[in-house]
Amino acid sequence: MTRLALLFAVVAAPLAAQTAHLRVDAPAGAVLIDGVEAGVAGAWIAVAPGDRAVSLVDDASAWDPRRADAGVSLAPGDSLRVPLALPVRVRIESVPIRALIVRQTSAGADTLGRAPLTVEVGPDEALALRASLAGYETVAREVAPGSERVTLILPLGAGTVPEAALLPTQRSTTGRTLIDVGLAAGAVAAGALAVTLKFRADRIDDRYRDETSLDFADPAVRDQALALDRQSALALGVMQVGLGVLAVRFVLR
Repeated sequence: MTRLALLFAVVAAPLAAQTAHLRVDAPAGAVLIDGVEAGVAGAWIAVAPGDRAVSLVDDASAWDPRRADAGVSLAPGDSLRVPLALPVRVRIESVPIRALIVRQTSAGADTLGRAPLTVEVGPDEALALRASLAGYETVAREVAPGSERVTLILPLGAGTVPEAALLPTQRSTTGRTLIDVGLAAGAVAAGALAVTLKFRADRIDDRYRDETSLDFADPAVRDQALALDRQSALALGVMQVGLGVLAVRFVLR
């Protein structure tokens, strides 16, 4: 061994002993140590010994990335593998909108809020959901692990008449027919508008999520997609009310 190599070995040994290494075991993602991007999943990263906060994110540059966190304690010379898995974001929608969504767990019921909403669950975690809304039947559903979207459809409660259906019916035959035609046309138009808006929202959302798109992770694009989603849900609700009014009017004839 040459004198230079010997000198390098003498200097490097203490430095190596004062460094720890960790590796996040995950298919992909960026690794953050104490909130600072330090490497990628699957690669060994040199870390100062001590208590460290380790995070795995799907995109460190995104405004709201999926994230998994862990705390570790490292001694000098340690080599630690940390298994982390990113959560799955599940979009929960209801027909009609604004249904109260409750999650059933082994610990009890957890109220998530009113649909539409988005929740995060573990990649292998199932969701047991219950949706309720005044005037409609309560619906329960099991969502399989890995699902990214679920729509809960609540049937109209027995004996319940939508408020909009309480219209005078003592009119001439011609008047009743014109009202029925108008209601049917309005319901069809609202349904077509709901579908059109939903397709537009999905296309915009695809651009927001596509890493090759110029609109990738643009908050304004995301807000536009959410606005179209809300408008689509509103149009769908108008269609349902129109069909409900038609059904009641035919029953009362």
